[in-house]
Amino acid sequence: MLKFLLERLLQLVLVVFCVATLTFILVRISPGDPATIMLKANEVPASSEAIHALRSELGLTNSISGQYIEWLQQIFTGEWGESFVSQKPVINELFVRLPATLELALAGLAIMLAVTFVMGISTAVYENGLADKIGRVLALLGSAIPTFWLGFLCIYLFSVSLGWLPSIGRGSFENLILPATTLGLGLGTVYARVLRAHMLELLQQPFVKASRARGLSKKRILVFQILKQALLPIVTMVGTSFAFMLGGSIIVESIFSWPGLGQYVIESINMRDYPVIQGYVVFAAILFVGIHMLVDFIYLLIDPRLRV
Repeated sequence: MLKFLLERLLQLVLVVFCVATLTFILVRISPGDPATIMLKANEVPASSEAIHALRSELGLTNSISGQYIEWLQQIFTGEWGESFVSQKPVINELFVRLPATLELALAGLAIMLAVTFVMGISTAVYENGLADKIGRVLALLGSAIPTFWLGFLCIYLFSVSLGWLPSIGRGSFENLILPATTLGLGLGTVYARVLRAHMLELLQQPFVKASRARGLSKKRILVFQILKQALLPIVTMVGTSFAFMLGGSIIVESIFSWPGLGQYVIESINMRDYPVIQGYVVFAAILFVGIHMLVDFIYLLIDPRLRV
């Protein structure tokens, strides 16, 4: 177990280093100058003197190598610099907005799991029946519809046309329904097909026939034997999906004006706020690797063969 933890921590350090380096390079070669954009946003004449003064204040006149070394020092010391726009520590700004993204990700994950288990189990149990045919059509539609289009469709149907749910902002439980559904519905239909295929494969295994010969009911076999083994690939997908929802819910948060990390980083990209962009990417990478470490640990608990 100790070796397992040390290997995963080493992987985390390597991933953070590679992500930090790549992000620094891509941000610096991207078009747009933060000083010019900030001056225009504040309606200040963007003269060459004003631009140079602001760039010097922001630390952008230092050598690229000096900025890169400073950035690496900030990452591994826990001080990720200050935002160009708000002049507040980046790490504080990220943690302030993390609860909103975490709330949306957990709600999206709950919807994804509900769709996965309901559709996956029902289509496997009633193979080639009406439920299976309807489930396969819904799974195909869910995997084919882009997330942004599904979000706009939900807003049009349930907010504009019917007036049942609010379309923007965060507050009550009703505000959470549409963005969480948009985030989790598509992934749920995809994973339902995976669960169905795995369960159908397990239903043909010899141990199932032996259990039936011993007089065990189909329901008992399904719950205590098949479903437990079918969960193994789903656990990996759930971990990957949750990490994606935390770090990649930018589109959904922008559509529904959800005040989380995604909307914040979009605003930072528009302003070329380098410290925030770099900090967000590294933060998302840490979350992604950390969640995968947790998934590996859960795998050890579910499958005893991996402990050997």
